[in-house]
Amino acid sequence: MTTPLVAGLAVAAAAYAGRYGIVAWQAFKARPPRMRRFYEGGFQATMSRREAALILGVR
Repeated sequence: MTTPLVAGLAVAAAAYAGRYGIVAWQAFKARPPRMRRFYEGGFQATMSRREAALILGVR
């Protein structure tokens, strides 16, 4: 008697997990890409503190 109940719960859990996975994947694909801007300046003969900070992306 409990076998159909267990089977039904297993199918329901698989369907719920599949739906959650599909929704999560669509949300992941819809987010904008993280594009990090790097310092594209000319380099000097001796690196200054300002230029090093720009390259590392820190203040």
